[in-house]
Amino acid sequence: MQTSSTTSSSGRAWLAAMALGCTLLAPKLAAADDQAGPRVVDFVGDLAPADGHPRSSYMVIDQLGLEAAPGVMEHAAPIIFYINKNGGTYSPGNDDARTNRSSIVSGPSTIAPWNVSASGWSTVKSCIVSMFSRWNVTITDVDPGNVPHYEIVIAGRPQDIGMQSGVGGVSPFTSNCSVIPNSIVYTFATVYGSAYQEICETAAQEIAHSFGLDHENYCKDPMTYQTGCGSKTFQDYNAPCGEYSNRACYCNGNTQNSVSMLNTRLGIVNAPPSISITQPSNGASVTQGFAIAATASDSNGSVARVELWIDGAQVASDTTAPYTFTAPTLSAGSHTVEARAVDNGDAMTATSITVSLQGTPTPPDAGVPDAGTSPTPDANPGTGPLDPDAGVQDPGAGGDDDPGNGNGNGGTDGYVAGGCAAQGGGAGATLIGLALIGLLRRRRS
Repeated sequence: MQTSSTTSSSGRAWLAAMALGCTLLAPKLAAADDQAGPRVVDFVGDLAPADGHPRSSYMVIDQLGLEAAPGVMEHAAPIIFYINKNGGTYSPGNDDARTNRSSIVSGPSTIAPWNVSASGWSTVKSCIVSMFSRWNVTITDVDPGNVPHYEIVIAGRPQDIGMQSGVGGVSPFTSNCSVIPNSIVYTFATVYGSAYQEICETAAQEIAHSFGLDHENYCKDPMTYQTGCGSKTFQDYNAPCGEYSNRACYCNGNTQNSVSMLNTRLGIVNAPPSISITQPSNGASVTQGFAIAATASDSNGSVARVELWIDGAQVASDTTAPYTFTAPTLSAGSHTVEARAVDNGDAMTATSITVSLQGTPTPPDAGVPDAGTSPTPDANPGTGPLDPDAGVQDPGAGGDDDPGNGNGNGGTDGYVAGGCAAQGGGAGATLIGLALIGLLRRRRS
């Protein structure tokens, strides 16, 4: 165990008081009863920082009397973090946020509510939600009651639980860096005033201690003691452990990757993939068989496939990049082109554009009857184009010397001349002849 390099003289004095006469730092300790809770075997932190800036800390407790504290937590449902600005009364014992039992306090301790504005509290809550957004965690400021959960008390002063004024926060921490189920950790909001970002970062560090994370000598990570490098977030980086200088990590090794540890212990939220359609552009005018291209990626996994949907129906799928497609034959007009990316955890993201298709394709057999069919007979024979021989009578037909049409009028059939129908020419000629004979007889007489 690391003690001399991480525990200040004032810390040792306080630790001795906390021990209540027990022998500390022994390799094996007698089991604590459930009422007294696990024994404190070490304190890691700085109770009186030289720069006056409050620092977070953790108290190392023995494993005896604890519930099972595995290094890896299996959670089907999200882990609940209850951020509590209302304070409360806490009793010593095995950590259990459901019953306000805490391994940190040596006797019943009351923490007053934090008198923070609604906007200030909203800032703190939003920051904590963002800090843990990549993991399988639900952040709530409503007490979950008897449901298993972790409690982050954000209120009061360190003196409320018998600690010195330089402490900004404290958490239990197991000697084998395992997880403490239903832990209660403390962030003393009164110490920070309206420094909401620091309150958020302290709360993040303290709850992470209950999941086995040590301090890091790396300014960008909330597990650090360093200041002056802007807002902090958990870093996917193998950082050296330590407070003001590098030291060996409490549980072996010289470095710690906070993201990697929290991935294992909190579980990763399966972030959905991202996707965009790169061709054609939204609102583009396209022609038949136009090309479609999309790009897709996944921040915490891999893209399993990209699906192409047109007008609400799936038409294609591609499992390897680059994701390219050719549109099927479509009617002229507006169409919705949608690309859906599905990752290896079945999370899906969709994006869509609208295109305008110009023109319609002419089917290759347009106007040609299918094989084995015959044209439809004319329902009105005789009204179509005339046969080359139409109206021409074979020679000798009609008893007439005219080889045309047998009606004595030069091959015209039904032709109207001089306002009289010339049809039936044989009878008409006879009548005219008789009339002329009658006229001649009258003149002679």
